[in-house]
Amino acid sequence: MKEAVQYSETQKPLSLWRNRQFLLLLSGSSISNLTFYLFTLALPIIIYELTTSTLAMGTMRAIEFLPNLLLAIFIGVIVDRFSRKKVLLSSVSVQAIALGMIIVILASSHLQLWHLYCLGFILYTASYTFGNAYHTVLPLIVGKAQLASANSIISFSQTTIRLVGPALAGVILLVLNYIFGLTITLIGLLCLLLFTCLLKVPEDQTLHAEKKSIFADIKEGWNCLLANKELWHLTIMVLLSNIASAATLAILVFYALDSMKVIESQLGIILSGSAVGGLIAALIAKKITKWIKRGPLFLLSLGLESFGYLLLFFSFDWYWLAIGMFFNGFTGGIINIHYFTLRQETTPNHLLGRVAGTSSMMMKLAVPFSFLSVGALGEVIPVHYIFLGSCLLTILIILYLAKTPVAKMK
Repeated sequence: MKEAVQYSETQKPLSLWRNRQFLLLLSGSSISNLTFYLFTLALPIIIYELTTSTLAMGTMRAIEFLPNLLLAIFIGVIVDRFSRKKVLLSSVSVQAIALGMIIVILASSHLQLWHLYCLGFILYTASYTFGNAYHTVLPLIVGKAQLASANSIISFSQTTIRLVGPALAGVILLVLNYIFGLTITLIGLLCLLLFTCLLKVPEDQTLHAEKKSIFADIKEGWNCLLANKELWHLTIMVLLSNIASAATLAILVFYALDSMKVIESQLGIILSGSAVGGLIAALIAKKITKWIKRGPLFLLSLGLESFGYLLLFFSFDWYWLAIGMFFNGFTGGIINIHYFTLRQETTPNHLLGRVAGTSSMMMKLAVPFSFLSVGALGEVIPVHYIFLGSCLLTILIILYLAKTPVAKMK
């Protein structure tokens, strides 16, 4: 039996602001994302107080990326094999249980580093699982023509939270202790669990009719990604673009502090430049396609991104760094919104979890590669030349993309 009616291509969908299912999904995830900043801020401080070790803090940061790098493909199979709503509910429940165990152990004064490593890995794995299922549920509850608008609204919410979340979390943790702060995060997860319980998803659209091996499922998702030429080339584009972006972010703070001699308030403005750019991108991402086709829009965005890196390279004062980061956030927002929308529009929904998992794993592989290579390069060349390297790499991406079917996309 269907829990909800999936929109057909000929049926006029409700306004997104009157679509109860979309609002439930958006509201629940927004509350959880905002309160999760308390966990994000408290965790490294707790680890520091336990160990006073930068290695321990760096290891915890690496654990955050592991589910995406190691398990994304398998998580995609799970999302495509089982009821999407049950996957959402299960992943939120696991997050809440893992966080609840951290709170209990912390309150008992028996917390050890390995507790955080193990429970943190479980929590981040469940979080990525929720994100994958979230991405696949969206096309089931909104009309196809609304996907770009829906992704823009979600991006605007996430960017706004990224802008205000750390400051709000800092104030709360200053007034309250870690246990109360983490409890607020747990309450946010419970709110997400409640909203997800109320969510209605067309269950018959999300189940596998044919039982296959896990590796057969993985191969099917991989073949689907390869067969979609535009999506495949865009995935390569995002992978290479992530290398440039991660390389820039890896040395930005060091360059600002060491070469520009910025103070804390100036550094905050520099880092906020990216979030402001992302907010504006979320506001205009859907509207801009009225004047420019999607293919040329990707090329134009990359061109603006390379210009932003060039501003960083030639910057002679801190506010030029802020302007450069604005371009980085703006173009990243435009590219992400339309990439996610295209992936949802062109991928059969029963394959979307696997295609999303496969492409996400490929794109995130760039992050550790960039951090390692930039760390080595920074020891032998002036660090601002890394900005120039990011600019040149982005230009090469434009030249590559211009020769693919992406350039002719409507």
